[in-house]
Formats: sequence, structure tokens, C-alpha cells
Amino acid sequence: MTTPCLHDTAWLAQKLGLSGSTIARLRTRGQGDLPPYLQVGLRTIRYDESVVDEWLRTQRQDSPRVPPAVPPQRRLLLRATGA
Repeated sequence: MTTPCLHDTAWLAQKLGLSGSTIARLRTRGQGDLPPYLQVGLRTIRYDESVVDEWLRTQRQDSPRVPPAVPPQRRLLLRATGA
């Protein structure tokens, strides 16, 4: 069994591109979807790096495929031919 690598809120904030205060606010209000955390003592919060990495993998969503834009010349041609 490996020893968990625990990090503080500042580490998570940097990893997610958010501020530490935003992470703390979302966590305390129960808002947003954040990775699970460990509470050590009354005020110390830690995040297990492997749990955060797995959480990030589950959060990834494929972007919807956006069809390429039709150039204006092609639109005129399509309109002229009734297609």
C-alpha cells in the first residue's frame, strides 16, 4: 500500500485554476463539484493527490463536435443552387 500524498487547498486551487478562497467558499457552502477532501483536526483540509487525479478524469467531458463554418462563397453557391 502506498502512502497518500496529501496537499492543501492552495495546491488544489493551482491545479484547478481557481483561487484558494473560491475553493474554500464552495467547500463550506456545499456548492460546486469539488474532489473529496480529508479534514485533519478542526481547520486543516487536505486533498489526496491520487483521489484528485481520479476525480479530474471523471470530470472530463468531450466537447460537442461543432461543424466547420461554411465559407461565405460556398453559402452563396449553396443558396444559388437551392441546396
